[in-house]
Amino acid sequence: MFDRMKGMMDQFQRMQSLLQDDHFKAFIGHPKVQELFGDPEIQELMKRQDAGAMLNHPKMEVLKADPEIAALAQKMQASFQKAGFKSQN
Repeated sequence: MFDRMKGMMDQFQRMQSLLQDDHFKAFIGHPKVQELFGDPEIQELMKRQDAGAMLNHPKMEVLKADPEIAALAQKMQASFQKAGFKSQN
């Protein structure tokens, strides 16, 4: 039980670190990202926690192909690693 609570607290602390990161805030606050997150189809996938379907969604593919968004995502990846999240590569 305590191991599970410790894991949850560790994840909470990592998320707190991310929420204060300038690269993360720049990515999440970008108008194109906000538009995508406001899309009903994407919202449904997030609600279902279907990361695979969301990452492979055609609208996400268009966003990933945008050079400006790709640059922000690359900077954000370093922020994830700094916060202690494992790389998905």
